[in-house]
Amino acid sequence: MNTSPIRVLHVDDDPSLLELTGEVLQREDDRLVLETATGADEGLDQIGDRPPDCIISDFDMPGSDGIEFLRAVRETYPDLPFILFTGKGSESVASDAMAAGVTDYLQKGSGIEQYELLANRITNAIEAQRVTQEAARQEELMRLTELAADTGGWELDLETEELRLTEGTRRLTNISPENTLTLDEAFDLYHPDDRDEVQTAVNKTVQTGEQTSGTWRLRPRGSEEERLVDVTITPVKLNGDVTTLRGAVNDVTDIWERDHELEYERQFIEQSLDALNDLFYVLNTDGTIRRWNDRVVDVTGYAESELSGMDANKMFPEDEQENAGEAIKRTLTGDRVTVEADLQTSDDDRIPYEWTGSRLTDPDGETTGIVGIGRDLTERRQRERRFQALVENSNDSISIVDNDGRFQYQSPSVEHILGYNSSEIVGDIAWEYIHPDDREAVKEAFSQWTEDSGATELIEYRARHADGSWRWLEARGTEQFDNPAVDGYVINSRDITEYKEHERELNELREQYQSLVENFPGGGLFLFDENLQFVHAGGKELAEVGLSSAELKGTRPHDTFPEEIADEHVDYFEKTLDGESHTYYQEYQGLKYEIRTMPIQEDTGEITYGMTVSRNISQQVEQKRDLKRQNERLEEFTSVVSHDLRNPLQIAIGRLELAQKECDSPHLDDIADALDRSQALIDDLLTLARGGNTVGSTETVSVSALAEECWQVIPDNDTTLDIRSHQTVTADRSRLQQLLENLLANAVEHGGTNITVSVGSLANGFYVADNGTGIPDEERDSVFEAGYSTTEDGTGFGLRIVKQIVDAHGWEIEIVESHSGGAQFEVTGADILE
Repeated sequence: MNTSPIRVLHVDDDPSLLELTGEVLQREDDRLVLETATGADEGLDQIGDRPPDCIISDFDMPGSDGIEFLRAVRETYPDLPFILFTGKGSESVASDAMAAGVTDYLQKGSGIEQYELLANRITNAIEAQRVTQEAARQEELMRLTELAADTGGWELDLETEELRLTEGTRRLTNISPENTLTLDEAFDLYHPDDRDEVQTAVNKTVQTGEQTSGTWRLRPRGSEEERLVDVTITPVKLNGDVTTLRGAVNDVTDIWERDHELEYERQFIEQSLDALNDLFYVLNTDGTIRRWNDRVVDVTGYAESELSGMDANKMFPEDEQENAGEAIKRTLTGDRVTVEADLQTSDDDRIPYEWTGSRLTDPDGETTGIVGIGRDLTERRQRERRFQALVENSNDSISIVDNDGRFQYQSPSVEHILGYNSSEIVGDIAWEYIHPDDREAVKEAFSQWTEDSGATELIEYRARHADGSWRWLEARGTEQFDNPAVDGYVINSRDITEYKEHERELNELREQYQSLVENFPGGGLFLFDENLQFVHAGGKELAEVGLSSAELKGTRPHDTFPEEIADEHVDYFEKTLDGESHTYYQEYQGLKYEIRTMPIQEDTGEITYGMTVSRNISQQVEQKRDLKRQNERLEEFTSVVSHDLRNPLQIAIGRLELAQKECDSPHLDDIADALDRSQALIDDLLTLARGGNTVGSTETVSVSALAEECWQVIPDNDTTLDIRSHQTVTADRSRLQQLLENLLANAVEHGGTNITVSVGSLANGFYVADNGTGIPDEERDSVFEAGYSTTEDGTGFGLRIVKQIVDAHGWEIEIVESHSGGAQFEVTGADILE
């Protein structure tokens, strides 16, 4: 281990940290001798006097920071180890430090363990620099050695086993001059699979006294890279005995790699040619096949033995052989020839191909054959046919007109666009088919196309259909007189009739929307952008508060509204642009407003605008207040009925019972009936007042089970309950029970004697029916009114309560005649559970 002192310059603006770092580092490694500086400028001055072995620097310092200090050091000492030891760690700082050439980067921690790590980083950085410098010196020595870069020699004294190496061998084996190498260590430098063979060669030379040689893999000391070396072992004899072995080592790795690369390149070329989807071939000068890729075998079906030496003309059908033979002759004269000819397979199938050939020559320029590629045209022919079909069936029409505006060509698609046969309009003047109101504009555009070959302005016009109607077309023209295949103006036309109709409908919608915005009743519509500026505003309510659409456009909430109102607007507008919808309430100029916001999205999902709908709800708010007051009065009424009327009634009933015990009078029975009716009337009034048109929590309820339960409290009167429904509905159970009790009681009270009451199922509800006297048609609309009753002791509220419960659930009720001639109450619209 190297015990030489290691001079370290530590630069930090914190003196106490400098002192602590010095003490801890010297405890970690006593070779470390620290010098300190409290800033970059002081550090540069110290470096100038005598550069240290390593620099440690903080990043965040007054004046020049650690990165600037590093750059200044690198200008003079590009290889001096420099460690950035900082408490301000970030990817940005680390990236800048790496770019400036920092040796290492370490973030400050809270314990002394960091100094052990710092000491290791310092020694590692210095050792790495020394290794680098030593390698550089060794490289210079190798450059100056007398030996060739890839050879070396060695000598082995068999008696002492001393092994002497030349500079070239030391270079090859990575053995430094101050180090020695034993024979066993020399054997260990060779690949494990080659060592026995090397030892055998050495022993054979010693035993036979003859020179031996071999090629083996050698791994230089300390290296993972293997080299391939040729080794020649020569014996040296003294008095007839072999006393010394001398060897020559030649590094043949590069030669072997070049040969390997050439072989790899040859295989790569062959594999690449075989991977081609095209046919690759080489012909001799007599037209016979010399070489081919695998694709030729796959496509033609010929075996390798059949292809070798085959006359290339035999691969073409008879009607193509003359054309193919002529192409071969032209290629041999030096022309690059491309020709289309069908390939004939061994099964006599024909495949369209394009053949491209070039002459092959030797270094002296003499022709040695032909190299070429055959490309399958099947897909191209299919594309051509597909293109023809597209042209014929496309919604676009392609026309070619001359300078006079006459059709020289018209694609077949004109037939389904305008109803004309394409051939019948060739030679006609194009203007004759254009609407008179559009004709001059089209002629002007055509003139522009003729004057400016680069003009491609899009025009819209109406063209006459064969049935006499007019179709909207859009067209674009390009000048193609220099193209011999065209020789005219190419005009692409597209039927946009439906688009124009949609455009008209869109304009109507836009006008309707504009009218809606401007005349929005009882409120306003607003559209705002990402800057919270109103881009549109309208509605009749604007004028009511002294605003106008023109004044609001381009303003923000704080430009128009009081600060408290504007702050709330801004908060909800920002949430809306984040994709949220909200409803909130504000008071402005003494009026109450309900405000709803919603985001407006593009097709891509990006939110570009927000919409606000403001509605004046002042009247509704006042109505709610009135309703609340009315409910409070109703509650007061129910309290009076429940307490102030019921208590005297109970006293009267008690007194009546005492009187009936003391005397017997028919008048007392009449009083009892009147009191019972008053009691029932109070109960029904309370049910109406407290129940209202609302329901409590809902649950699944069995109609049949609840009906049987209700039947237990109905006076018998020789009546029968017939359950025909087993449905389950979602309802407020207590209110549904009240409904069934009232309907069942109504059937018993008004049906007569020996009545059968049935409860059955409907598709979306249930019914309660009886076989009594029924309800006349003219009275069915009145039975649900409060106070309606056909008996003297009835309260007239029973069916009114039924109607109230039905409405509260959102159901419907209807009276029809039952199958037996009685009354049937049908309740529909219920949520039926199977």
